[in-house]
Amino acid sequence: MTKTRILLGLMVLVLLAVDCGGGAAGFPDQNEAIRPAAAWLVETRQNDDGGYTSFSAGANQAPSDIVGTLDALLALAAAGEDTGAPRDYLMANGEALANFAAENGGQAGKALLALSAAGADARDFAEQDFVALLTDQFGSAGDYNVADPYKQSLALLGLAAADEEIPPEAVAWLKAKQAANGSWDDGFGTLDNADATAMAIMALVAAGENADSEAVSRAVDFLAGAQAADGGWPYAPGLPSSANSTALAGQALSALNEDWYTAGGRWAKERTPLAALLSFQGESGAFQADFGQGPADDFYATVQALPALSGQPFPLAR
Repeated sequence: MTKTRILLGLMVLVLLAVDCGGGAAGFPDQNEAIRPAAAWLVETRQNDDGGYTSFSAGANQAPSDIVGTLDALLALAAAGEDTGAPRDYLMANGEALANFAAENGGQAGKALLALSAAGADARDFAEQDFVALLTDQFGSAGDYNVADPYKQSLALLGLAAADEEIPPEAVAWLKAKQAANGSWDDGFGTLDNADATAMAIMALVAAGENADSEAVSRAVDFLAGAQAADGGWPYAPGLPSSANSTALAGQALSALNEDWYTAGGRWAKERTPLAALLSFQGESGAFQADFGQGPADDFYATVQALPALSGQPFPLAR
């Protein structure tokens, strides 16, 4: 699959996003932002082998890796773009992908999310059964060989993407990790973490939890209290809003059919969360992060922004 073929897809992208679970179809500022962000990924970050590098300075500046390629595939799929090139890279590196998935349930879940989004048969991809690589990691405590709620959420979302039943014990394990204020931590000691909380909301909804269930309601209340005055979300208390955390929170709200993009709505502050997310987009089309040296185009911010902009929670619609 060539870059030319992918770029041709960008030329015919419709202006209206697919309305999936609370997606913001019909908002030109949102949909116009998707095209240049996807183009930036393809034009400036895709390596010649079709893969991506998580922290590369540009195309062919570093070898492609599994994590970067999975993230880019999910972003391109959410944007409605051709995922053939990253899918071909994963097919050609099936053993490395299987080794990645076998490390823990979170990584297996991410693989299933991406393979499902690409329309692949996760039970028979590159001569590997990626569903079994996840389900075989289910432990007696209810976890999928993970120690933190973020990875457990990825595991549950991967099961949902593969149309696998999510065991009640796995849901109970995730609920038991919820803090008194409704949040979950990220596994790195970051308490009151919007990212992990957003992922847990999506996982619980995918597992069949209602929006008004106790765990989900408490999580939504946490997101409401953690939201910054500028409409976005910080990674942790005391930090400024970021594209990454704002995007994940937006995805979680989409899973709950919440309106996070209309002025005057429940989630509108000085501006809407959508406007806050769009404020991180640079002239190149990429979304930016600031690591202390000023805003700069960032691969990870861009791949996390695109699913949120499409109005789709995980697992992505197929």
